[in-house]
Amino acid sequence: MMNNQPQESIWGSINTCVEIALNIYMIIAKDEHGGEHTGIMAHKEANLSSKAAEMAVRDGDWLCFDENTKDIPMYEVLQQRIALCKKIEEAAVKEMEEIKRAGHLNMAAYFGECPAPETSQNGEAKEPQKIRNGVFFIPTDEGQQLVVHESIAENYMTPLGISFGNQSGGYLYYSPQSSAVALNELKSVFNEVEGLIISPESLNATLHRNFPEYTQVFNGFVMEEEQIPETDAPVGLFLSMQLEAEKKKECEEIPEAEPEYGEQVDYGLEL
Repeated sequence: MMNNQPQESIWGSINTCVEIALNIYMIIAKDEHGGEHTGIMAHKEANLSSKAAEMAVRDGDWLCFDENTKDIPMYEVLQQRIALCKKIEEAAVKEMEEIKRAGHLNMAAYFGECPAPETSQNGEAKEPQKIRNGVFFIPTDEGQQLVVHESIAENYMTPLGISFGNQSGGYLYYSPQSSAVALNELKSVFNEVEGLIISPESLNATLHRNFPEYTQVFNGFVMEEEQIPETDAPVGLFLSMQLEAEKKKECEEIPEAEPEYGEQVDYGLEL
């Protein structure tokens, strides 16, 4: 399951890394002289044409597009999303609205009890946290990974939202960052999913800042009251586990105070 962010770049230390499509990241890096560079890094498994790959500088498993070539992968990503939008307009919206009007389905009875998702990473078994039938969290080194069964995604999510997941074993695996997309599409369908979101404002801010193309397309085909509003809120703090991790990080960064020792006083007592 490939969906890991690049840890270093050919341009220098990575300061900002935003996922713009599955296995494709917008990078802002700073070189050893303090110069800032913007580019796009795409994993070799990313859905790009061979012609686009030829325009990149290969660095291990990554294809690196600098300031002069970064428009090439962006152009192909937008082409793919235009095709997805057409499918959304023709079929997905009608089906989703019909399901919503009919009310919530008993997922276990309708789809059957979904089996547990694949949880092994690097040979180590991970215990999934079940949110409801077919929706799980799996712990990773980068944070909690949201996992959604394909039958649920196909009935309740847009093709664009599905495209941000990594498909494996009948499930879609969303990185801790792209889980914002899946949560946005499932929160109005399942109370259990909506209950996970402690800050809708942070979720909306995350979608606008980290997934602007998705937000623009999503807002273009839903009713005004269902659109993702712009809001001034922290990014990536829409789940309680994210807030706890941030608090823990802040505590670790606070240096311990130096102990203060008072002046030694001789009281003239003989023992």
